[in-house]
Amino acid sequence: MKEILLTISLLCTISTFGQTRSELSNSKLYVRATYFDKKNKFIGLQTRSDLSDTIINSIKFKKIQTEDFTDYSDKHNSITYYEAFADGLYTLLDNKLNTVHKINYQTAKEQQAIFFGKPTQVLLEFMETRNSFPKDSLIPTEKTPRRYYQKDNSEIYVVIIPDLQTVAVSSNGQFYTKQLFGDNYNDITKGLKNSYQASTKFDIQKGDEIQLFYRRKWYNDTTNLAEYEDKQFKNIKYLGDTTVNNTKALKLEIEGYNYLSGSKDNPEDFLVSMADSGYNVGYQFVPFKNHKTELKLVDNNGSKEFFLQGVTIDTVGANTYSKIVQAKANDPYRYFILPFFPMPFIEFGNVQGIITYTKIKGVEKGKKRERTYITTENNIRDIISKSKNEVEVIIYFVDKADVEIEIQGFDTNKALGQLKSSAKQGLNSLIVHADKLEQGKEYRVKISYKGNKSSGSFSNSVKAKY
Repeated sequence: MKEILLTISLLCTISTFGQTRSELSNSKLYVRATYFDKKNKFIGLQTRSDLSDTIINSIKFKKIQTEDFTDYSDKHNSITYYEAFADGLYTLLDNKLNTVHKINYQTAKEQQAIFFGKPTQVLLEFMETRNSFPKDSLIPTEKTPRRYYQKDNSEIYVVIIPDLQTVAVSSNGQFYTKQLFGDNYNDITKGLKNSYQASTKFDIQKGDEIQLFYRRKWYNDTTNLAEYEDKQFKNIKYLGDTTVNNTKALKLEIEGYNYLSGSKDNPEDFLVSMADSGYNVGYQFVPFKNHKTELKLVDNNGSKEFFLQGVTIDTVGANTYSKIVQAKANDPYRYFILPFFPMPFIEFGNVQGIITYTKIKGVEKGKKRERTYITTENNIRDIISKSKNEVEVIIYFVDKADVEIEIQGFDTNKALGQLKSSAKQGLNSLIVHADKLEQGKEYRVKISYKGNKSSGSFSNSVKAKY
């Protein structure tokens, strides 16, 4: 199946999720697929339930049940197993206590193991999951995924992550089964276990709002605890109703702040068009319905892909809220719908979105994050459309600098306004005169500076409001 490279790519993102690293294996969702001629083909999905602990031959095993299906709401094929990670051995027994797998995952030497019920000679490959460069030589640890493969057929293998005590991938040479890692899959698993449901028929009043807060998340290699870096927040407020082309729409206002750059997003209005069956935000349609767990393969241009959905309950500080979580095959984004407010959002990479504050029907929960001010490096504080021909740029400089600012059209890159000035240490308000700015149109703002100790540039934008 030429599965080695595929397996690496499937595992390379597992290091960015969970409160502690141990929660990486909380997902009980698996995908089953084949991989031939460089083509990945999904053939089914699988869930796992941990039933109980039992002692077999003086070893503590966990009794588990797997269910295979293509649509969770339809037929399931259920099988019971017994699994143990003990004394450096991974052992999997079937429901008649016959050995399915038995592997010494603490040795790097060639070993005789049992794969899919048959004794065989097995070799080891430590899997490189780091995606940063330059890379030094891999020094394997208990966190390093280990691919144990059959000596005479490398397409028969098992991938074990020792510190998580989980089998991430197993392949019998014909198809593979892979555990899905990530907070979104943990959330869907939690919704499945608890049978959570949520309706998207929201009820809000003028002045209601939410704060969507984004933060970066990673693991400390020493403590295994998740660490965070504030990235940005978006405040979204419901202003009232309006009508566009004889269709009801909600008028909302969004503003924000970026902790990394220090720049502020000035308030902008946007519309959410309403229909009897749901609402549209941009290109996304959210139906009014009772959402619950959905796990299924769906057709996409003649091929099968998976669509997974669950409902979970999250708590951030004093704010507890429900959210609908969606995951799609071959899609790098993670999708979320809020049952109580018409503002779906996405996550990407190691960036996590949480709701820190809500005001629904006038009732406030949680605490708003506030803007901070960077004083250790140069940063844009604000860019304001002051009048038909004026743009104000507010910048903080650590030291004196010569500054050049240019207003450009995005379509032509032509300079519509330019300013050369000297900036003092601290806060500077600079007015750029620009011609032919069209109301409602966005323009690029290019800033370059040169001081005695540093030089550099910024690029941002401003929307003409006059």
